[in-house]
Amino acid sequence: MAADAPFLVLLILHVGAIVSWMGGAAVYTSVIIPSMAKMSPSSRTEFIQTALPRYLRFIGGSAILAIAAGLALYAYITQVATAFAPSNLGSPYVNAGVVVGLILLIIAFGIMIPSGRKLVLLVKKAPQAEPPANDPTLAQIAKLQKRMGIAGRLGLALLGIALILMLVGASI
Repeated sequence: MAADAPFLVLLILHVGAIVSWMGGAAVYTSVIIPSMAKMSPSSRTEFIQTALPRYLRFIGGSAILAIAAGLALYAYITQVATAFAPSNLGSPYVNAGVVVGLILLIIAFGIMIPSGRKLVLLVKKAPQAEPPANDPTLAQIAKLQKRMGIAGRLGLALLGIALILMLVGASI
């Protein structure tokens, strides 16, 4: 059976959003986290205020699009274009991928994005002069950065697992 237009559009949206989401997570864990650790406090403050809000919007948008397009694609292939539905052997893998994707969405909107927003607000409120080393705001900023780093690494690992589950489920 030849692929129809709705199937192709949903597939392209889903795969494109996943690639964006995974790419954003990879850039965050491999470039942004290590770079921020080596920045001067003033550079880190400027970076957090200018780049982090854009990054959070990008991750949020690509995550929502990936999940929404994936669910729409799943509904389409199981209800309309059933010839594209996963086999009985592949369905458990696809379903597991869906669950992992939803867990990822919870991590993104429950940990990563709120922590990032709070970090941006704290950095904006922090005094511009060099605060003392025992300043509680600095400890909170470090805690938020650590939380975001853990969430980013976990998200990247789970995105890899979801990708493998989906590929296996679609191919058997």
